[in-house]
Amino acid sequence: MYAGGLGVLAGDFVLEAADESLPFVAIGLWYSGSKNFQQNRNFSIVEKDGKPVVIDIPYGKESIKARVWARRFGESVYLLLLDTNIPENSPENKIITSHLYDSNFQTLAKQEILLGIGGVRMLSALGIMPSVHHLNEGHTAFAAFELLVRHMVDNKIKDARTVLDDIKEKIVATKHTIFALAGLNMSRAEFESLLGPYCSENGISLDDIYKLGEHKNDKKIFSTTQFLLNCAQRQNGVSILHTVFEKLAHPDSVLFPITNGVFPRRWQAKEWHMNPKDKTSSADETVWQIKSDLRKRLVNFVADQTGAMLDPDACTVVWSRRFARYKRPELLFSNLERLKQICANDQKVQFIISGQAHESDAEGQKTVEKIKTIVKDPVFKNKIVYLTNYSIPVAKELVLGADVWLNTPERGFEACGTSGMKAGLNGALQVSTSDGWVDEVNWSNIGFILPGDDTAKAIYDVFEKEIIPLFYTKGVEKLPLEWIRRMRDTQNIINSGFTTRRMLHDYLTKAYLVL
Repeated sequence: MYAGGLGVLAGDFVLEAADESLPFVAIGLWYSGSKNFQQNRNFSIVEKDGKPVVIDIPYGKESIKARVWARRFGESVYLLLLDTNIPENSPENKIITSHLYDSNFQTLAKQEILLGIGGVRMLSALGIMPSVHHLNEGHTAFAAFELLVRHMVDNKIKDARTVLDDIKEKIVATKHTIFALAGLNMSRAEFESLLGPYCSENGISLDDIYKLGEHKNDKKIFSTTQFLLNCAQRQNGVSILHTVFEKLAHPDSVLFPITNGVFPRRWQAKEWHMNPKDKTSSADETVWQIKSDLRKRLVNFVADQTGAMLDPDACTVVWSRRFARYKRPELLFSNLERLKQICANDQKVQFIISGQAHESDAEGQKTVEKIKTIVKDPVFKNKIVYLTNYSIPVAKELVLGADVWLNTPERGFEACGTSGMKAGLNGALQVSTSDGWVDEVNWSNIGFILPGDDTAKAIYDVFEKEIIPLFYTKGVEKLPLEWIRRMRDTQNIINSGFTTRRMLHDYLTKAYLVL
C-alpha cells in the first residue's frame, strides 16, 4: 500500500525481489485520483474467461466491488492493485481509491478493509496461495482478519483463539513507525458497524475478534495495529534503534530489527557504475567530476521548476522529506541571523528544501507556509529554495545532486529513514541526528552527527566550522581530497549494509523463515 516512505520502500522491495527472481506478489490500491498518479501502460486489467476479475468485499451491511490491475516485474513478481472506480459500485464507493491519505474515517476504513479483506480474496480468486503474508502496519490488519475468518469457516471452528496459532505462522507483521497513526483506532460501536454483519453471517463471535484488537490502554477502543500484532507470529521493526524505543514505549514489545534498505539502480546515478578494472574511472578527478555534473543537473532542474538561479559550483545542502513535527524542518530556520551569515559567506553554500505535510496536519501545513515565506526574503534569493510539487521524480533529482543530506529528527521517532541512504549512494555526506539507520554507523571522520541538545545551534556550527571549510579545502590538484574520501566512504557504507539485497535476505531468513 503506497503511503509515503513506506510506499517508496515497497517499490524498492518489489524491484529487488524481481532482480532475484523470487516468487513474490505485492498488493495495493489503484489511487487514480492522486495528483502524483500517472496512467502506466505497463498495467493491465486482470481478466478471467474473457471478463475482468471483480472482487466482492463486505463493508458493514453493504458490498464494495473492485477490479484488479496488474503489472509484472521480471519473471516472477507481480504488483496487483484494487480499483473501485467501476460501474458496479455506488458513487461514494467509486471514489474509495481516488485519493491517497484520505482523512475521512469512513473512506479510510473502506480503503483498509478493501486492502485487507479484498487483498486476501483477490489472491484466492486468482489461485495464488502465499506461504507467507507480509503485512506492513495496522493499515493492512484486515488481511489477518480475513485469513482468520476463512480458516474458521473452512474448518467449522467457532472459537477464534483456537485457530489463531494456525494463521500466525503465515503472517509477518512489520511496524514502520513508533506512532499509533499507522493504523485505525475505532470505538466498539464503529467496529460493530463495520464488521458485525460479516461476523454474524459467518457465525463468528464479534467479541472474540474485538478482544484480539483491544487497545491496551482503553478497552473501549479497537486498534488495528494491536490486532495485527496479535495475529502475527513474527514481528519486526525497521532499525535497531526503532526496536529499542518500541520497547521503551511498550515493554512487552517483541519486535526484532530488520533495517530498511534501498534499491541502488533506482536511486544511484548510472555514472557511478564504474568499471573496477578501469583505474581512471575511480580516480579523484572522475569522482569529483561526476558529482559536479550531478550538482549542475540539480541546479538546472531547480531553475526549471522555480526560476531560482543557484550556483552549480556551490556546496549544495538538501533537506527533503515529509513535514512532520518530529522531523523538525524548522530547525534550519531557528536563527535567521546566523543563517544569513552562512549564506553570505564568500565560500558559497546553498540550501534546497522540499516536502509536503499531510492534508490533515495543520501544524505541518503551517510550517510549510512559514518556510516558504522565509525563503522569499531577498537576502536568501538564489541561496535558499523551496521546491514545490514534491514527488518521486523530484526526490530522485535531489538525492542525485546533493553534496550534503541534512536530517534533523528528534531521536527515537524516525524509525529508519531511507532518504539519506539514497543520497549517500550518490556521495552526499550525512549531517544528521543519530536516529534510525544513521545510529547503526560509526560516522567518525565520514559524516556529521548532530547532538540531541541544542540541535539548531549545532547545525549552524557544523556548517560554519566544518562542512563549508572542508568542501572548499583543495589540494595541489585543486580537488577537495578529504571531501572526496568521505564521499567514497559514505557510498561504501550504503553499498555494504543498506541495500534492498541485504534487507530482502534478512526478511527471508529472519521473518519468512524460508532460507
